[in-house]
Amino acid sequence: MTEVLLEAILQVILLMPFAFLLLKSKATRHIQRLLLVVFIFVVYQVVLALPTIQADFTFIASSWNWEGKLYGISWGIISYFLFRNYFKTTDFFTLKQSKAYLKPALLAAIGIVLLSITAGFVFDKVACNIEALAFQFTLPGLDEEMMFRGILLGLLASSLKEKIPYLGNPSIALTAILFGFTHALTLNKADGVNFDTLYFVQTCFQGYVWGWITLKSRSILLPILSHNCSNFFGMLATMIG
Repeated sequence: MTEVLLEAILQVILLMPFAFLLLKSKATRHIQRLLLVVFIFVVYQVVLALPTIQADFTFIASSWNWEGKLYGISWGIISYFLFRNYFKTTDFFTLKQSKAYLKPALLAAIGIVLLSITAGFVFDKVACNIEALAFQFTLPGLDEEMMFRGILLGLLASSLKEKIPYLGNPSIALTAILFGFTHALTLNKADGVNFDTLYFVQTCFQGYVWGWITLKSRSILLPILSHNCSNFFGMLATMIG
């Protein structure tokens, strides 16, 4: 538990100085949102890891973290209903799409899927695994998009500046970096801090595109579909390539 907590705190705390500097103002309500981002993210990382920490939270005999993702989805839903008043103007939990940017958002969503398929044919091949495909086609996109683009992006977009030079929307960028850290920055007792640069670049880029789609479409629907399809078809490509 301690290792999971420290890893989650490290991942999110690295971004907080930048987030603080990018606040619309130093008003208490904006600072509260940053603290809420830290709290929600840390709890999220803990619930994801519960099946690996305590066997009592495991109820599916599998090498894939089905239970953790279900706990993560549950925490995302709870967080939304508990704290939705903090991001009323940036509420992306809807199926309704903004028509103004629907076409570019759809093209970006499809583009990420195609890139994942291409990458899948380049990466090392893996054996065919139906359960792995089923997992990738369902839970990761739903769980991670609800949390990163639904909750965390919603909170940051409600409190940070809308645009800065050379970076665009800082809420999208910071959420993407945190998404990259979650996949590539880890702690373990043997080696201390590990950082997978290539995996960080890949997931950070994907996170930025899905964040952009969310902000433009005003919904997490396309990011969820794009995320799950990217995972599924990307893994399928590694199996048949």
